[in-house]
Amino acid sequence: MAEQAHPPQAEIFHIIGGYWLSRAVYLAAKLKLADAVGDGRATLPALAAATGTRPDGLRRLLRALAAHGIFKAEPDDSFSQTGLSDVLRSGRPGGMRAIAEVELGHDHYDSWRDVESCLLQGGTAFERLYGMPIFRYYAAHPELEAMFAEAMTNLTAIAHAGILGAYEFKGFRRAVDVGGGHGAFLAAILDRNPSAEGVVFDLPSVIADAAKAEHVQRHKGRLTAAGGDFFQAVPAGGDLYLLKFILHDWDDGNSIKILANVRKAIAPQGRLAVVELVLPQPNEPHIGPLMDLNMMVMTGGVERSAADYGALLAKAGFRLERVAATRSPFSVVEAAPA
Repeated sequence: MAEQAHPPQAEIFHIIGGYWLSRAVYLAAKLKLADAVGDGRATLPALAAATGTRPDGLRRLLRALAAHGIFKAEPDDSFSQTGLSDVLRSGRPGGMRAIAEVELGHDHYDSWRDVESCLLQGGTAFERLYGMPIFRYYAAHPELEAMFAEAMTNLTAIAHAGILGAYEFKGFRRAVDVGGGHGAFLAAILDRNPSAEGVVFDLPSVIADAAKAEHVQRHKGRLTAAGGDFFQAVPAGGDLYLLKFILHDWDDGNSIKILANVRKAIAPQGRLAVVELVLPQPNEPHIGPLMDLNMMVMTGGVERSAADYGALLAKAGFRLERVAATRSPFSVVEAAPA
């Protein structure tokens, strides 16, 4: 057996410290520290004024972040960007500020404090804390729904390059993006297929904003927005259906309902593309098993292996064709009507 670089106690202590670091990143995201630093150097008093914080506490936060490569502490007590801090700036392509704030704070953080209850009682910690499922709660709290939507837009942008650079969505006439948010993913696919058209389908509250989004406006006449409930029905007549980051939010029963509605709507020779994390073989390092815990805590959903997807698709009338890895943590699970 190869000798460990560090003793196991040190490794575990490093993992414990990861919790402290993640909360420090949350503060950087919530306070928009990277925005305040900007392109050059920013002094501590200027940063404290911009974020409404005390300089002494802020110095300690920035010192901890800089020790892990997030910001650079300069000799004159000013701070500048690093590659890691730069992705915490707002409105940047590939930015992660909103994801960091949503996943490391607010309702996610409060729910994770009760993760043990999921093992003892089942169900989700979120619903025990807030009294209703997460998406119903977000619908009743537009400010949180908007924050979550921004985070998902960030995640979509990060995934785009890796997915679209490795998997070709081609040979279709009409694509339907089920649960497609504001249409960014579908618009990127249409960019590569100029003769095709598409429909982005989501809840009416989401579609109200999607219809005004730049992605839809840019493809006006080719990309339309439709509101509804994918547990009831989805737009019919597409020969490519997309489900990106949808099925992992739901247990098998609800996932089969969504897939069954897609099966009713899809053209006979159509194709289904499910974009998700696909769990690796046991003991392989991967974000998937940790995301699976997050689904247990927050939504009641589940991350799945390739075999799991094969069984799930079969129950809804689809045949698994292949699982295509991409240049990202996500894979494309391709299926066809059985």
